Amino acid sequence: PYVVPLLAGALDECGSSSSSVRAAADDTSEAIISIANAYAVPMLIIPVLFEALHSPEWRVKSTAMERLSQVAASAPRQTSKMLPKIIPTVTSQIWDTKPQVSKAATAALLAVCRTNDNPDVMPAIPAIVHAVSKPADTYKAVEELMATTFVATVDSSTLSILCPILSRGLKEKNAIRKRSCCVVIENMSRLVDSPNAVAPFGPLLVPELKKVVENVQFEDIRDVALSALQTLTKALGHADIESAMAAIMAAEAERAQEEQRRIEELLEEEEKEEEEQRLREEVERMQFREAMEAQRLLDKLSLEEEGAKQAKEKLKKEQQKLSTKSAAGKCQGCGLKKCKKTCLFYSEK
Repeated sequence: PYVVPLLAGALDECGSSSSSVRAAADDTSEAIISIANAYAVPMLIIPVLFEALHSPEWRVKSTAMERLSQVAASAPRQTSKMLPKIIPTVTSQIWDTKPQVSKAATAALLAVCRTNDNPDVMPAIPAIVHAVSKPADTYKAVEELMATTFVATVDSSTLSILCPILSRGLKEKNAIRKRSCCVVIENMSRLVDSPNAVAPFGPLLVPELKKVVENVQFEDIRDVALSALQTLTKALGHADIESAMAAIMAAEAERAQEEQRRIEELLEEEEKEEEEQRLREEVERMQFREAMEAQRLLDKLSLEEEGAKQAKEKLKKEQQKLSTKSAAGKCQGCGLKKCKKTCLFYSEK
């Protein structure tokens, strides 16, 4: 509880301009992960790593991906349970413009996917991860899955690995490849352990399967797609396809409303911050004007004092010129304080 919160600071310093600081921060983050309790992974470590991915520094992102690979090795069971959240986040980093981040994200994706303990899917994981990074090779991954005999129960962790590839395969133009995806989906859906496990992935597969059923011109492929859709609908806990689509549409509408509310809240917060910023700037401008006015008055007073001083000195010099005595009180003719009778400025007074 005392060391793990330091992970965020260590990751931030991985983007330092100093190489020695970066090396120390990298070692620190690695040490923190190595000593962290496995039960800290879901609630403490993974959120910190995800937050680091929002950093503008590519080194911070790359290090976060490396630490995720380390987490997968040290706490595979906890990592496997979080795959539905981890895989979309890591997949988005594969397309980063920096090759170092993309490479680290691909390695992290392979590491986290291998934490899944489904023996049927495990041999196909390298091909699936390769297809994620190279969409052109999607069908190679589907072929690997076609050769798989599903025997073990399919949970949400396994579905999070398979569904993105299968959804992409259903969008391909080649009808034969769509058929292969439908076969895999049907075999997979028969072994889903609960409707809650497959529910998050229903919107990903059901609409695409419905498009195959309605649009593909080959009847045998349409039949395979319809069979897969019916099996998936049953796995989702719905009596028929229409009720499944209605539930998905309702869920999507609710999700869209939630997103709309979130966007509106963000906009309100931004407007509030902008208004506060405007008020702060207005106060600062007023204070600046007051300070400039005060400085102007001070400068004016200083100039007036300087002018009065100069006028006084000038008057003093003029009086000095008209006087027979110097500033020291001596006669300007004879140089004595009391003039002699022979002095030009001698006076009996």
